[in-house]
Amino acid sequence: MTSYEAIMRAVNPAFPPTGEQRLVIESDAPAILVVAGAGSGKTATMANRIAYHVARGAVRPDEVLGLTFTRKAAGELALRVESSLAAVRRAGLMPAAPEDGRARRSILERATVSTYNAFASDIAQAHGMLVGGDPSARLITEAERWQVMSDVVASFSVDPDVAGTASPARIVEVSLALAAGLIDNGLPVDRARDFFHREAAAFRRLAADRRRFSGMPEVSRDWSKIKDTSFSLQIACLPIVEAYFERKRSEGIVEFADQVATAAALVRAHPAIGRDIAARYRLVLLDEYQDTSVGQAEFLTSALAPEGMPGRSVCAVGDPNQAIYGWRGASSNALADFARRFGARLGGTTQLSLSTSFRSDRAILDAANAVASGLKAEGVEVKRLTARTGAGPGRVAEVRAESRDDSYRAVARRIREVTSEASAEGRQAEIAVLCRKRSYMDPMAESLRELGVPYEIVGGESLVMRPEILTVRAALGVAVNPARNDLLLRLLTLWGIGASDLRALHAWSVELARKQTERTGLDPRSEASLVEALADLPEGCRFTVPARERLTAVAAILERLRSCVHLPLDELIAHCVSILGLEVASAGSQRVKTSIDSFIALGRDYQDQHPGSGLAEFAAWLDMVDRHEHGGEGESGVDELPVDDVDVHPGVVQIMTVHAAKGLEWRDLVAVPELVEGQFAPRESGLSSWVSDAGIFPFPLRRDAAHLPAFRAADHEGKIEAGQAYHRFLREDLPEHESREARRLAYVAFTRPTEELLLAGYSRLNGRDVARSAFLEDVRRRTAADVLQEGAASGSPEESPAPGPPDPAAPGSAEGGSSPSSGPSLAPGCTPRGRDEQPGAVPDYSGRPLWPTDVLRVPSAARLAEGRDGRAGTRAESRADRAHAVRMLIAEKVEGAREHTRRRPYMTATEVVHMAEDPEGFLAQQRRPIPRRPSRAARTGTELHARIAEFYERPATLDVDAVLSAAEQPVDQDAVTREEERRMLGVFEASRWAALSPLAIEEGLAVVVGGRIVRCTVDAVFDTSAQPDLPDVTIVDWKTGRRPDAAGLASRELQLAIYRIAWAKAHGTPLQSVGACFVYLRDGGTLMAGDLDEQQIAARMDELSR
Repeated sequence: MTSYEAIMRAVNPAFPPTGEQRLVIESDAPAILVVAGAGSGKTATMANRIAYHVARGAVRPDEVLGLTFTRKAAGELALRVESSLAAVRRAGLMPAAPEDGRARRSILERATVSTYNAFASDIAQAHGMLVGGDPSARLITEAERWQVMSDVVASFSVDPDVAGTASPARIVEVSLALAAGLIDNGLPVDRARDFFHREAAAFRRLAADRRRFSGMPEVSRDWSKIKDTSFSLQIACLPIVEAYFERKRSEGIVEFADQVATAAALVRAHPAIGRDIAARYRLVLLDEYQDTSVGQAEFLTSALAPEGMPGRSVCAVGDPNQAIYGWRGASSNALADFARRFGARLGGTTQLSLSTSFRSDRAILDAANAVASGLKAEGVEVKRLTARTGAGPGRVAEVRAESRDDSYRAVARRIREVTSEASAEGRQAEIAVLCRKRSYMDPMAESLRELGVPYEIVGGESLVMRPEILTVRAALGVAVNPARNDLLLRLLTLWGIGASDLRALHAWSVELARKQTERTGLDPRSEASLVEALADLPEGCRFTVPARERLTAVAAILERLRSCVHLPLDELIAHCVSILGLEVASAGSQRVKTSIDSFIALGRDYQDQHPGSGLAEFAAWLDMVDRHEHGGEGESGVDELPVDDVDVHPGVVQIMTVHAAKGLEWRDLVAVPELVEGQFAPRESGLSSWVSDAGIFPFPLRRDAAHLPAFRAADHEGKIEAGQAYHRFLREDLPEHESREARRLAYVAFTRPTEELLLAGYSRLNGRDVARSAFLEDVRRRTAADVLQEGAASGSPEESPAPGPPDPAAPGSAEGGSSPSSGPSLAPGCTPRGRDEQPGAVPDYSGRPLWPTDVLRVPSAARLAEGRDGRAGTRAESRADRAHAVRMLIAEKVEGAREHTRRRPYMTATEVVHMAEDPEGFLAQQRRPIPRRPSRAARTGTELHARIAEFYERPATLDVDAVLSAAEQPVDQDAVTREEERRMLGVFEASRWAALSPLAIEEGLAVVVGGRIVRCTVDAVFDTSAQPDLPDVTIVDWKTGRRPDAAGLASRELQLAIYRIAWAKAHGTPLQSVGACFVYLRDGGTLMAGDLDEQQIAARMDELSR
């Protein structure tokens, strides 16, 4: 029999396995649990294990099964296995087959390597009919799940009480969460229904307990927020879930979770299938086992370890410190669960370890061990990581800047230094920035852009959200749905149509609608369509000459697109790209060209997977992808599903989430930003639980409930006991559970680099001191961290290597860097951006300006020059022009002195505020609307509103009247810097509102007050019935400007009062149950106002009109 040494010399002569690895390779125990630390060479060890047992004649190659989570990981394992077996064959060590004595060289005898989902899918498709499954069912994406559920909700008669408090989007969200939980945990709908009814009854019983929480104010406060919990939304959504399940069956579609559930049901109901599967594979490897759910574990146990089948070996490999997918159902106790389940079936479990890191140098391992010291794995021994032979000293550095922006700039300068050092060695640097939240990516990218450092955001910019693709989507969307004014406005902006011409187009659309609805009784304003107005432009001087030409061009483009919507999607998209002129734009940018090609392929794939579908279905699907597959995130951009096709790209800084980085390594540098309290740190407050958030599947119904924080109202006899239990659950058990998840995420981030780990934070945020993250404090206490001193990040700007010429095709390339300036001292290695620095230009793929250069009616230098040299006409003509202009101004002044009557049948809430604050200015603006160039303040407000809408996973809406009205600019916004903008977003994220689930985001409303129609768009509406200091419903208006003075407060109070009455009338809510407030994002302050009744509002508006 061939020796171990001979086999290893053949397979891997340069790197003989360690003693730990040899134990794993040689073991033939029936159940083996291998706890493999980060970078410990588990893939190579598994490949060597297979080669060893095949070479020894214990198994044939086709009796080997390897399972992992991603296609990329499966491909790497398969490649390693094939390489190892090929080495065995080349060395002549393959055992002879008993049939003919020849070595096993058959190409058919290969190991099976697959993903867990694909393995379950194969079983479900082969035998699914035995348990009512459809073998021909099509697998749907996450976006399609939302699309199907949205269709179900739209056609479902929802309980009126629930429909009045939850938006359709919220009902879809809760229904999908319930459906996923039921599938993953193998529960029927009736089981969930009984649970919610029992819990609701328990809360009613406890509410009857009149005892007080004497001496327990915090317990009382927590209990007051849930004491009236009825689970009415969940109960109302369960029939929707049943309809959703039936819809999937009738349409022949399934989710990944359905395939696992079907396969599990098969092996449970038909044990012979499990025995048949187990008989095929005598050597099994289960990779990344810590990320399996309890449902997957039960399926794998039944399929691979049926009782009474000895002579086989199942080996699970994983690391409890890298269990970072608990939010999607993975059990943190998976490895201990393997030892229990498979050990019971196969006769005991042997635990082995791989603790030598072949990836990281010593200082980095010290940091990783420091953060892992706070983790305890139940039932599993986890060893500290140790350095490989010949490991370097490594470097762990801390950036402790004063401000958030300075922290990112210091990281960027260190990255540029490392890039230059690698270039001096004749190679490209491997560098990554790993973020806990996606919101960290933009400031990092901006800092790199300032220094001209190439970067890419991995998984951060969805294909369908790239500027060139948004333009194509806008054109296609308008072609198929003329009601999409929002998409048309994107095209009109791209063609440089100014505000006055947009208002003229809007007015013309209303005039057309009035003619069409003259005898129907319909409101022409609600029936107005900008697309129809564009297709039938009037004669005369409504529009400026350039605008008319551009509007005509856009109308022609849309007409051409409408004439070919019958084409296959890929041809239609290519035709659209050609019509828009994007082919010309992409000639100078490989990124744009690649995006367009990928989008064309996406359309082709969609139509192949959805026979009979067309542009309308594709456009709706893209909206769903945009909304629900942009990163697959939960918890405000924290959690992300594994990214399948991520590779390390030397020479480009890769910015990605920690989840996306799992399994990867970078030689030169890995930076981890936001290591401060409240960001990348343990979570101790602001947590949601299944009791208060209908979007979280109840812990007691989960299969791994024994390892989750426990609370159930039905378990308690009295209110005092229940209140104390809930307080302990919310304030102790849940934060501890969530903090362990965050600590494991930090461990994954800290174990990615080989040579240098850069830990970044800052000392002040939003005007207050910020402490270091507990993870960073652990590193400082337990290691000799190299804290960057003044200038250590990069030295002075003059000493820093100048960036090379920008490459327009490189991601994030930008010209120039920072320049020194006087002022307060900054973070180490940072330089401030110059005051006069202008933001980069927005890409313009059509070659036309994004805003008309003549909007202020200022003559260009060229036109003035023409006048001087005579080419523009005679001086007499010039004098005549001036005389005409004087006559027009005199006539306008006379007209302005006359009584002005509003012709528009409604007002906006913004106009009411303008009228209250400056009546004369308001009337003057109505008489002669003057377009204003978009200000930085306006853009800031719009961007912040969009970011807040994204936080709640809702689209930011566009109110045409707000944009086209004379009072189009925000009434209370001051110009802010990018740093202040991000600071304000941080204020929002830290506010009480970020932890609440909204009833509505940017909802348009209309109300009749004193015979006048007032239209408005409310920023956010929250159910605050559980908040002791707030009414049942609270409307919030986000403000980026400063607080109003005493004179301005009255007009703002009127604005909030209009919001209150509009919401109350629209939703049938008593006015006294609706509150409204301004939240000032500069300082986090809240101004409650607007407690006027309908009569007072009407009287105030009458007074203003006089």
